[in-house]
Amino acid sequence: MAPKVRASMGTLGVLGLEFVQMDTPPTTAYLQIYTEKRCAANCLFCAQASGSKADLTHIARGMYMPADLEAVVRRLKMAYQKGYLARACIQTALYASWWDDTVYLIKRIREESEIPISLSVFPLGDEQYRELKKMGVNELVVPLDACTPGLFDKIKGKGAGGPYSWEKHLDGLKRGAKLFGKVGTHLIIGLGETDEEAVSMIDELHMYRINTALFSYTYVPGAQLSLEQDKEESIRHYRAVQVTKYLITEGKATYGDLRFSDGILTDFGVGRDTITKIIEDGSAFQTSGCPDCNRPMANETFSKLYNFPRRPDKEEKEEIIRELGNI
Repeated sequence: MAPKVRASMGTLGVLGLEFVQMDTPPTTAYLQIYTEKRCAANCLFCAQASGSKADLTHIARGMYMPADLEAVVRRLKMAYQKGYLARACIQTALYASWWDDTVYLIKRIREESEIPISLSVFPLGDEQYRELKKMGVNELVVPLDACTPGLFDKIKGKGAGGPYSWEKHLDGLKRGAKLFGKVGTHLIIGLGETDEEAVSMIDELHMYRINTALFSYTYVPGAQLSLEQDKEESIRHYRAVQVTKYLITEGKATYGDLRFSDGILTDFGVGRDTITKIIEDGSAFQTSGCPDCNRPMANETFSKLYNFPRRPDKEEKEEIIRELGNI
């Protein structure tokens, strides 16, 4: 049987392997190592978790369809050469042959192309990190997902019946940052954390040269986690975290400059003109993560964009001002 890989529908559209109508095409090829089994981990929000009943093709709202690996690799080379795609992002899952499957996919891509490769994976040993770097992985990502140890344990760790721990994930991130020079992580905003808890974590990660990519919590039918959310508060919370992340990563403010009341952000610690310029620029509200990642419609619906895959337009910027409220 020919080897397979999972690829997002948008990626397959850019590669010419599926006919997909897109308002904004992905600038990164989103791939996942292929298995027909569920992941041995049990992250409650994940469609592919061991205890989930959701469709295996889902990663958040995105659909990752099985495709011929060789066809994807060949088309990926052409798409990179023509400037349609600037990066390949590989998602892993925990199962018996995950390492061999991951190594095979990375090597096949690297044999054909110099396209930059990002790998999203759980904490590994230093020897495996070195091997990945030697194979040509440019960006390493170890997703924390939760903003606090308590939420992590409840949603990803022992409290969820999973194999992961907050301490091992942080250790894996710090070691990865030393070996790669930098490392990335994911935080899912909307799992029950406060503004202060999210911002405090982003600030701490930044001090360790760990770049944070923000995701909005997305319910997937059949997944084990279903959270009731106030839509107005959800978007206010997300926009506040986006602005503070931008302030921290751009060196314009630190956690100590900010002010909170009962966990809710009340003061950005900078002048109003600075916030106005950030909103006018718009990049703080675009998809964050590895270079050239725009992740269109990964967490969003057409009625509400949490992460913009391109610069927000004038009307969207006016809506962002309303969403932020009186901060």
